[in-house]
Amino acid sequence: MSAVHDPRTGDVIGHLDLLTPDDIPAVASRSRAAAPGWAATPPATRCAVLTELARLLANRPPELGERFAREAGKTRAEAETELDRAVDTLRWTAAAATAATGGRAIDGGDGLSRHTAVDPAGPVLAIVAGNFPAVVLARKIAPALAMGCPVVVKTPENAPSVVRAVAALAVEAGLPPGVLQVVDADAAGSAALVARPEFAVITFTGSHRVGQLVAAGAAGHLASCVLELGGHAPAVILPGADLDVAVPALIRAKFGSAGQSCAAPGRFLVHRTIHDEFAARFAAAVPETDDRPGGTMGPLQVAARRDGVHALVTDAVGRGATVLTGGRLPSGPGWYYPATVLTGVPADARILAEEPFGPVAPVVAVGDENEAVTIANNTPYGLGAFVFGSRERATALARRLDAGRVSVNCGTGADPMSPLSGRGLSGYGYEGGLEGLAAFGRLKVLIAVG
Repeated sequence: MSAVHDPRTGDVIGHLDLLTPDDIPAVASRSRAAAPGWAATPPATRCAVLTELARLLANRPPELGERFAREAGKTRAEAETELDRAVDTLRWTAAAATAATGGRAIDGGDGLSRHTAVDPAGPVLAIVAGNFPAVVLARKIAPALAMGCPVVVKTPENAPSVVRAVAALAVEAGLPPGVLQVVDADAAGSAALVARPEFAVITFTGSHRVGQLVAAGAAGHLASCVLELGGHAPAVILPGADLDVAVPALIRAKFGSAGQSCAAPGRFLVHRTIHDEFAARFAAAVPETDDRPGGTMGPLQVAARRDGVHALVTDAVGRGATVLTGGRLPSGPGWYYPATVLTGVPADARILAEEPFGPVAPVVAVGDENEAVTIANNTPYGLGAFVFGSRERATALARRLDAGRVSVNCGTGADPMSPLSGRGLSGYGYEGGLEGLAAFGRLKVLIAVG
């Protein structure tokens, strides 16, 4: 048994029945048994199920969002917005899958007929993160199911209910038995699932340390992996940037879901001529936590994360950083941490090297664009980045950043139609777009005379 807590109070609000070692072979075998029938189902039929699932989720009962917000520590608005993003992901994938499942002709000019065909990759293990469980689930199961692969989903232990609710709606939408299984497992159970040879693809969202373990476990049976791991995104603010645009965009990107996003900006690199103005305006705009009147930011999801965030702040202050706002560990119930802005952060502070994964924004003054690029790229992560400035200048700098996605003059995050992939310790493989669909297919070339 594993307890599920309310991050706002720390109270236990549920329990999970974890898989035992004896359960795991049967789970994998059921997925393998479901593979031929689902692979033989016409792509149009598979996508119709996804479309119906999207409709059911769009018309969800209110208690789904309420429970989701409570388990995940999100505000109700954040929970509903994320569920809507999951709906959009299901719809886009259902509409786009035809292009990914169809083959193409190859003209060799030698009289031979060549065509490609796309087969389903086979059973998929999807390990879902707890920070955005609804949209992460959709980004994993939608392309896998559309491509004809059965899926076993390992829930996040802190927020399992939304995964189970979506799976129940999938059955209502017409998904055959065994095609989508949802399981709860601890670290040992997850490792045992990863090691099962039945799984042809393993898709994981989480920390780079666990991602490395997943990749190592998958290597034993040469399963392919899609790993969306941690990040430490730089936000570069150039001279001439419109701070009326940059500040609110970066506030939303940084403090949404209490900063618990691998794509959130983690280091703010601001040209020294506008550093003080940006830092003051940014600190004045941070949200209050929702245990206070008018607050719009929820707690951190686990107590250990709050302690880790505060340790990073304490380290930075001990090395000479200045706290403009926040920075104090609350004494009340739950796992809240205030939105915090630091300036004067020295280069050896841990927060400039380690992913904060929380509501802390270190602001660093830079002298020119070359210095900004050097600092921005001085990290083992390469998931996302942000640049604000004139369109031409910001776009030119964005091309120099070593990241899988760069947002220019906006704080826009992942969307269904755009592929997202990390670099370095941020992982590999694609989620989103046609590239994300292709991860769950296998090409076959057919060559014939005449």
